[in-house]
Amino acid sequence: MLVMVINIFKVVTRKIQKVRYSYLVSLPVEWIKHKGIGKSDSLNIEMQTDDSLKIFPAPVTRQDEKGAESSTPANKKEVLACR
Repeated sequence: MLVMVINIFKVVTRKIQKVRYSYLVSLPVEWIKHKGIGKSDSLNIEMQTDDSLKIFPAPVTRQDEKGAESSTPANKKEVLACR
């Protein structure tokens, strides 16, 4: 069976906002929904050697009933790399 994958992500332009000592950039809603990210979720931002940024959901740390912590990816789908 042949399955066609449609890339819903496109290049988008965002303006940088300055709030006190931080800079903010909004993320595309399509990407947020695709990744299952919600309010207060954490993202990792990794600087690449080519000066691009790699943004991906941070692993979620959970405690089992014995109090031991385990870390699992928040979402196992591919990451978004921006340049």
